[in-house]
Amino acid sequence: MSLSRSIGFWANAALLMTGFFPEAEAHDIKNCKCEAACYTKEVSDVSCSGGKARFSSHGLPSSEEPMMRGITATNQQFPSVHNYDFEIVLEPRLSGRPTKTEAGPVGVAVNGVPIFDPSTQGPVNRATGKRPNAFEAGELDVCGGHAGRGDDYHYHTAPRCLIEDLGRDWVDVDRKPVGYAMDGFPILALGWFDKSNAVESQLDPCRGMKDGSGNYFYNVKTTSGWDVLNCLSGRPQHFARDHWEHRKDRTGKEITGIPIHFAIKDSTRKSYGREVCHVMSGMLQGEQVLQSNGRARRVQAEEGALFYCNKACYGLFFEADKSRAFRGRAIYYDYITSGCPGGFNVSGLKTFPAYEGPAQTRKGPPGTGR
Repeated sequence: MSLSRSIGFWANAALLMTGFFPEAEAHDIKNCKCEAACYTKEVSDVSCSGGKARFSSHGLPSSEEPMMRGITATNQQFPSVHNYDFEIVLEPRLSGRPTKTEAGPVGVAVNGVPIFDPSTQGPVNRATGKRPNAFEAGELDVCGGHAGRGDDYHYHTAPRCLIEDLGRDWVDVDRKPVGYAMDGFPILALGWFDKSNAVESQLDPCRGMKDGSGNYFYNVKTTSGWDVLNCLSGRPQHFARDHWEHRKDRTGKEITGIPIHFAIKDSTRKSYGREVCHVMSGMLQGEQVLQSNGRARRVQAEEGALFYCNKACYGLFFEADKSRAFRGRAIYYDYITSGCPGGFNVSGLKTFPAYEGPAQTRKGPPGTGR
């Protein structure tokens, strides 16, 4: 951030400290944290007590949302069921100074899907002092989300598909929230359908403002970038608990995935008895792939599938140890189907050639560690 922009930011942020906020008299918002009708069917057990609204979710949006489609840079994670319990403060208070967000959760959408800061867990750029932006890095799907390192689906921008599904009456007529920030304040999308409701020019540096009744709220950006909030105007709260099991590879090690240039065209998940199989089909581009002869070849554009059912049924790319036979990073496709559930037609998938070279050239499951 330049010096002039930094001064401008904190000068505007001083509005938060003095208690002055822009108001929109025509934009009284709906306060309905305790009403089940203000959440989607993916949320359950809505209740209020002890100054907090509580609800649960499995962490996945409507099955009609095209999860993961449109991603061009993936960590090979698959959207999986989680078991979230959320607690949102009923009467949040503004702080004297805004809190900058970090890479990680900043709130939750009304469908029970977490909302994250725009940045990824990637390394900080020394020139800007910021981590990579998930949207700009091509890591997000057409809905503004992706699966993280824990196979946890979450949004990094405004939940575009959810907002479209909620519709004009919810968003611009009834002015209901599309989510809640971790400080307890609601997140709206005024102006998404009805431009006469636009409030972009009235927002403070955190993307917040007060309505005519003095209720503070954040408002997502309704154009490209689709920012949710830039900082937290209230005090951040621990607002979520999660229970889940990590995916494992054939050796029993947890899979966290490596980033690859893989443009996802389709993503599916289907149950086979007690097991769930995830499949993502798309195009691998510009990667150096290790072959069974120990040499690497550069892939310009090759169609194929990534899949995972269990630790004995998956097709994923792992990073290979460096070798004199190739320069730079190389990946290999580990393919194992000995434990695939009945009914899962793995032979019907277009997979990549599996690598079956010496174990010492591998960082992945068949070798001695990543």
